[in-house]
Amino acid sequence: MRQGEWGFDILAGRFYPAIAMRPFRAFFLLVALSCFFSACQRPAAVDPRLQAPRELANAARQSGAKNIFTNPRARTLFDERAGHLALAPATPQDAAAALAPKAWRRLDREKRFDAVLLAGPVTEFQPLLTHLVDSPDFHLVRVDNWGALFVRGEPASYRAPDPGDVPHDFPRASERGGYLARTALMLQAAGQDAAARAYADSAIEAAPKEAIVHVGAAALALSRKDYAQAIAESQRALALDPHDLGALEITARTLAAAGAPDQAWAVAGELKSHADPNDMNVLFLHAQLANAAHAYEAEQDSLERLVKLAEAEGLPTVDYRVYLGQCYAHQGLARPALEQLELAAKTPDLTTKQRADLDTAITTVRSRAGALSN
Repeated sequence: MRQGEWGFDILAGRFYPAIAMRPFRAFFLLVALSCFFSACQRPAAVDPRLQAPRELANAARQSGAKNIFTNPRARTLFDERAGHLALAPATPQDAAAALAPKAWRRLDREKRFDAVLLAGPVTEFQPLLTHLVDSPDFHLVRVDNWGALFVRGEPASYRAPDPGDVPHDFPRASERGGYLARTALMLQAAGQDAAARAYADSAIEAAPKEAIVHVGAAALALSRKDYAQAIAESQRALALDPHDLGALEITARTLAAAGAPDQAWAVAGELKSHADPNDMNVLFLHAQLANAAHAYEAEQDSLERLVKLAEAEGLPTVDYRVYLGQCYAHQGLARPALEQLELAAKTPDLTTKQRADLDTAITTVRSRAGALSN
């Protein structure tokens, strides 16, 4: 099940969703990166590079940009010591635009941004990051442990600094290891695969007894479908910290990708029990794996919470409503299934295929309503 791609099949007179475990670039890594945001940039960190994205801010100022788009979370990360940044005025559309490149392009046509600074949990901007990596209008100029900076202009290839050149002046080896590990995953998210692996290897060398560096290595192993290595690195992380959220996420995803949905679902339940109950990325993963394990009531609970949280944050709800409608139909609940699917169908900017899928789903549920409860 991935956001934005739906499938509808009729099986034995019932309406079933088609679940796809094929992620967009670095989707495996999103929960891990979200977890890294809290684990690696914690207030207790001594080094200023882990306290706020100051180096990213410096790069933005040095670019000379005067109208910088940024995701909402990034605005909260720049403290007074980061200095003045020429950020574009915030709009109510910013959060949704960071998750929907088409919406961001509309905003860009109106505002004409000359740079894009994305920082914080990559879950809040991965679609836009991927879009900009492939865009002919912007080029990547910096990636670090906090995020990425793009500047409008002629395309130019980005070369990450050698990890050996990352300063060794961190107060603790664990902080340098965390810096390298999170930079590795940001590089992976930005399509810099070779550099990501080099940074991940350097992170383990710098701090082999820190769970976070093994989670990073596990996430990269999973992205290249090396399931044995992903499990091995996750287990090393869990041996150091049994409740590490990133390690639990990678374990669950690896088991699912390797064809063990029931085991993956069990690990997802443990992940959810230790995570923030409002963590939308954990909730979506939990719903996804619950569906694969046919645990529809648990899937329903997570999806209902996701709809409420997305509405409260002003984020798109269409994907969550589609999956929730499918989940209700799986349980024979026609009326709530139709309600969710019809609300999803009112979403503007659906693709032709998405609209056709929804029309098929709504027609199917209506035709089968007599066999389903209300």
